[in-house]
Amino acid sequence: MVKSYKIMIDTNFFLTMIRYKIHAIEEIKETINATIYTTEGVINELKGLSKDKKIKREFAIIKKVIENEKIILLESKTNNVDQELLEKSNEYIIATNDKELRKKINTKGGKTIYIKNLTKVEMEEICY
Repeated sequence: MVKSYKIMIDTNFFLTMIRYKIHAIEEIKETINATIYTTEGVINELKGLSKDKKIKREFAIIKKVIENEKIILLESKTNNVDQELLEKSNEYIIATNDKELRKKINTKGGKTIYIKNLTKVEMEEICY
């Protein structure tokens, strides 16, 4: 039986993916059997940031990616996105480029994936 992973994407992972034209979702799905999620908190954070014209354009692309890739949107129980992701890290692998959040998740025993050198998705924590 093929192992299936649950990946939760955070705000800066989405933005990095779009800014540097990294096909991160495709790369993840080609490497592992994964279902991809994000939270309302992440979407609300992106909405708040989209007062900036550049981020507004990026957010429009992110919304299309969410729809096209059938990313599952989960209800948020808090406005603190990082805290929510930290709590969910026992059930989901968190896709983030936030070094502090990655450190907290790893200390708690969770796993993360991130975009390495702004070119590819680093998944060695879960693949090896």
